[in-house]
Amino acid sequence: MISVLLISVFLFALIGMPIAFALGVGSMISIFFVSDLPLMIIPQRMFFGLNSWLLMSIPFFMLAGQLMIHGGMSKRLVDFTSELFGFIKGSLGYISITASMIFAGVSGSSSADTAAVGSIILPIMKDKGYNMKFATALQAAAGSIGPIIPPSLLMILIGYVTDTSVSQLFLGGIVPGFLIGLGLMVVVFFHVRKNDTIYTRINTEVSFKRLLLTGIYALPSLGLPLIIIFGIIGGVFSITESAVIAVVYGLIMGIIVYKEISIYDLPNILYESAQLSTIILFIQATAFLFSWIITVNEVPNMLSDLISNLISTPSGFYSIYILLMLFIGMFMESFSATVIFIPIVFPIAKELGIDPVHFGVVTTVGWAIGYITPPFGATLFVSCSISKLSIKEVTPFILPVLCTMIVVLLIITFIPGSILFLPNLLAQ
Repeated sequence: MISVLLISVFLFALIGMPIAFALGVGSMISIFFVSDLPLMIIPQRMFFGLNSWLLMSIPFFMLAGQLMIHGGMSKRLVDFTSELFGFIKGSLGYISITASMIFAGVSGSSSADTAAVGSIILPIMKDKGYNMKFATALQAAAGSIGPIIPPSLLMILIGYVTDTSVSQLFLGGIVPGFLIGLGLMVVVFFHVRKNDTIYTRINTEVSFKRLLLTGIYALPSLGLPLIIIFGIIGGVFSITESAVIAVVYGLIMGIIVYKEISIYDLPNILYESAQLSTIILFIQATAFLFSWIITVNEVPNMLSDLISNLISTPSGFYSIYILLMLFIGMFMESFSATVIFIPIVFPIAKELGIDPVHFGVVTTVGWAIGYITPPFGATLFVSCSISKLSIKEVTPFILPVLCTMIVVLLIITFIPGSILFLPNLLAQ
């Protein structure tokens, strides 16, 4: 049964079928032809994979992200960071990273972050004479911070699959997110230094009046992540409730405060967020069915026994796991990869005494790197579509930002305290 399942999914994916359909159809074929299970088990397992109070937060966070984009929050964040860094040479690179990091704490979605900030920054970079191949790669990397800095849709799913506290995962993601942002700024610094005559300052001097004014306008955008994180940590509301609060907050900001959303815009915003949520949740449903078949046939136990005989330390496990993540991330979307591979790998990590929060954050960063690696990088696609460049043109400029993210991944992997000190501190 397992051989039929794996061959079917591989062949369907090979001919270009979307991975969610490949998993669903492959699972259905294996159940129909080589098992005695009734076909009714297919919708039952798919429904069970979605029947979670925690997963309800995903469509709400998606809707909140769309409200932030259409409600003008991303524009005001860019205006504020422009005043903050505008007097520095190559400032648009720093603005791209900082705005993406802040917006990551609002939307929790890498594609939303890349689209919201990139649609504003990349055209300005083009007008100012920036190397657009580098700018596109940089924006793709900055957008990939979205799943790392809380709130994070990917962390919600990882927490659900591994039965780990999502609030602890959120706290664990703060330091890696800032380290990646800082690393990308170092990349910008050396790129600007190498091309010193190209990049000019967008502001000739610091205007504290403009900085204060844009900061006041951007303050509501800066406040939302704090409300969500401290509300969850303080036990005021759950993850799903925080997503609903984010939606209400986004409506108030977009309609009443910034007045950039009218009542007539809401159907289109709801449609866009529902479309994005459906993609994620359909992947979750079919991937859960696939994972269930794998599990009932005891594949995780067999792999666990096999790998346990080869690996006896957490560092040995992570050395192989990082390579596996980087390879899988090149070809598979992170939500599918989470539901398919984590149920197989996580029991091995637990057996080796690896902290679930550390494992979850390392996995999040590993999958986030996949967002910028060709040929299927999600944020790379979005960034290229905005700059109208091909992935082939941008790929050579991916290398420095990719190396930066891998260095951060290695630091947080082999120095667990870099992740765990904040969850442990606030858990006391």
